[in-house]
Amino acid sequence: MKLWPKRWVTTALVVLAILYLTLVPRPLPDAGVEIPGLDKVVHAVMFGGLAFVACIDEAQRRRGSFGQVARGKAWFIALLSAVFGGLVEIAQMAMGAGRSGDLLDFVADCAGAVAGMLLAARVLASLSKQNGDNTGCF
Repeated sequence: MKLWPKRWVTTALVVLAILYLTLVPRPLPDAGVEIPGLDKVVHAVMFGGLAFVACIDEAQRRRGSFGQVARGKAWFIALLSAVFGGLVEIAQMAMGAGRSGDLLDFVADCAGAVAGMLLAARVLASLSKQNGDNTGCF
């Protein structure tokens, strides 16, 4: 039995990147440009990316071949991604390292997780159709 299936490597790397970007006090240099709402977009993209790659990783059955993800499992992945976003916000509040938790960041995390899961469903359905499987994704 493998301790860590290869198909989850991408998801694990995205989780590590999110942890770094959200918990390190200044993970990136300050660009000096303030764009209103950009932080929420970044949160949505991060957690949407997590849900997306987790669905793709779940669907990948063997190298170069993609299967389907059950509807319930896809929603569960989106839920786990959103919960992870909530835990990150709680960690930011608790750490006291110059970061602060934000309810609107969590809302963006949730929206991104659902959008990422839906995008993965579209991509997998398209791949399935290209491979001659007309059953769709889920």
